[in-house]
Amino acid sequence: MHRPFTTFVGIDLGGARGKTTAVATLTRRDDGVAVDAVATRRVGEPWHDESLWDYLSSLGSSAAIAINAPLTAPACVRCVEAICPGIAECVDPAVVWLRTVGHELAVGTEMEQAEVGAPAHHRVTTLRRTPRGRVVPYSQRGTELVLCHEQGILPQTAIGSAPGAVAARAAHLVKRLAAGGFAMHERLIEVSAHATVAALFDRRKARGYKRDADPWHTRAEIVEGLAAHGGLAFSPSSRMSREEVLRNDNCFDAMIAGYTAYRWTVEGWTLPDPVFATDGWIYAPAPKR
Repeated sequence: MHRPFTTFVGIDLGGARGKTTAVATLTRRDDGVAVDAVATRRVGEPWHDESLWDYLSSLGSSAAIAINAPLTAPACVRCVEAICPGIAECVDPAVVWLRTVGHELAVGTEMEQAEVGAPAHHRVTTLRRTPRGRVVPYSQRGTELVLCHEQGILPQTAIGSAPGAVAARAAHLVKRLAAGGFAMHERLIEVSAHATVAALFDRRKARGYKRDADPWHTRAEIVEGLAAHGGLAFSPSSRMSREEVLRNDNCFDAMIAGYTAYRWTVEGWTLPDPVFATDGWIYAPAPKR
């Protein structure tokens, strides 16, 4: 799918006061994409709602936005029915997907050693179906199940654990951006910095860039890897951006969000199933095999 975007804005969205929000701006080049700016403040102020909106509303038609936060609520939260028929009887496409395809993804096959017969040394290997976790449409979305159980690039803890305040702020921002021409899946996408890093590198690095004793070193390895193989560079005019990305969690995630939007543009990623158009989809690169 051809997308004409040349500017990519990555947002690591925090609470409404904006103190944990970071915004990165990247520009497409012939040989890749360059980081022009990464900041946790704009003109001395945190990225609260109005400062963030002022900036985003000034972007032209060549810009795409990627937000590192959930942009849709789970199916039951979105539901407007006065009386719930129950999960088994619900006809909402997202709920139907969860109780069928989603349920199958959330069930694993494990090897169990079971002792058979009197001799202690005589054992036989059997298979059993074991649930990794319940599928609940009031707290989970299909995209997290796919990225966790099918692609292996999101941890189990990411399923149904969206922070309420950030999710509420994201929902508000999505509506404002729609009025400005940023439609979901067209110029606005949901991303996960963790999922992108896990897909392009591995899950150890995806954990390590925030949790390591020296996360600066892990982030530097990721940045160097993206520069060597992913077309990422830092603009000469943005001298401090690289240091901010390596020093600050939020700036790093914002840069990865913008980079993911670049890959989404040039590689033409699309939704794997129409049900995710409403239920929401976390865009990430295909994981390494």
